[in-house]
Amino acid sequence: MLIPTTVILILPNRKSLTAGNHKGEYLLSITIKTIDAETRTKAMKERRYDIDWLRVFAIVMVFFFHNARFYDPYPWHVKNADQSFGMFLFVALLHSWIMPLFFLLSGVGSWYALKSRTAVRYLRERVLRLLVPLYTVGVFILLPPQLYWDRLTNGLFSGSFLEFYPSFFRDFNFELLPPFIFPWSGHLWFLAFLFAISLFCLPLMIFLKSESGKKLISILARWCERRGAIFLLLVPLFLVQACLRGFFRGDHTYADLVYYLLCFLMGYILPADERFTQSLKRHAWICLPLAIVSFCAEGYLVMGLGYQPMPGQGFSRLGLYLLFQFVMSVQTLCWMIFFVGMSARYLNFRNNVLEYCNEAVLPFYMLHQTFILLVGWYVVRWNTVILTKFLVISVISFILIASAYELLIRRFNPMRFVFGMRLKTTKFRVENQN
Repeated sequence: MLIPTTVILILPNRKSLTAGNHKGEYLLSITIKTIDAETRTKAMKERRYDIDWLRVFAIVMVFFFHNARFYDPYPWHVKNADQSFGMFLFVALLHSWIMPLFFLLSGVGSWYALKSRTAVRYLRERVLRLLVPLYTVGVFILLPPQLYWDRLTNGLFSGSFLEFYPSFFRDFNFELLPPFIFPWSGHLWFLAFLFAISLFCLPLMIFLKSESGKKLISILARWCERRGAIFLLLVPLFLVQACLRGFFRGDHTYADLVYYLLCFLMGYILPADERFTQSLKRHAWICLPLAIVSFCAEGYLVMGLGYQPMPGQGFSRLGLYLLFQFVMSVQTLCWMIFFVGMSARYLNFRNNVLEYCNEAVLPFYMLHQTFILLVGWYVVRWNTVILTKFLVISVISFILIASAYELLIRRFNPMRFVFGMRLKTTKFRVENQN
């Protein structure tokens, strides 16, 4: 939704000038960019504040997820000498649903965006909100330090950051394989994926806005009213996992891209019919034990039966492979239903905290991993317990991120632009001083 930029000029009229007073005034209001007032008011009334709260919750959980990555057994950019089983369980618990939830929430946002924008304007906004941050502050400032620390950790480079920095761009290029940036996307693969999914799904999203599309959505909503029918969404999730994971191993592959695309489309149709949300509310508490049981099943498959989820083991031991993909699909769907259903039930309200935090989500996401690695690079070397390191890194990196956002980004339009935020509007009041 476009935020109007308005210039208000208050000028004295001729009669008031002649009388020597300024009580009579002409009010001239020039609106440079605006949308239909009725459309704007309706869109504001339909805003889902529970989705905004859930977005804030998700970014907080991603923050703690990456703070825990220092201590799990899988490779990462910087690692602690010792591992923690508790941190490993925490990372595994979030891994199945945190990014799918982000794409689902992005799909919800796209539904509302296309209610007040043409397809061209929607794509323009996607470019400004996703590609501009990625290929400006992301590529030139936030990603090179991450690759530098990764190379140092793995013994692939020795030297200062200034010596390393030019090599990042010597190797830099675009490729057709996800995440579409080589050699390093860091955590900003999410922006590239989201843009690719938004672009690819645009014709379908436009169709779903048509009368035929609305009829199809109504049929799906009526079907979801039936008890347990929402769980049939497991079918496409499982099919993607089962058919693609064996071919595309590791993180951020085409298997992930298609999987997240499905989550995005689920989110896109969610606000189209109230019956979807009512179904999620009804099934939320049922999904909590199902999600926990499936998480325990994942642990048994990995630690008990020896399945290797990272980077994956292809189609070998086919029965175990299919069972693992099914369990992960159940986790993804059940956790998403639980969180969206509970937030719709209890969090559909607004306050100043929500408005501030919701605007900060994208800058916070962009900044968080670089600052976590910056602090963690020094703290993991301390001779102290893992919990202390986790808390110190979390607190210091959060303070640095919040300070950078408040002091360097939020207040200045050029910085807001490169971090994908809407620009602040300005009003000028000009009065005759004579």
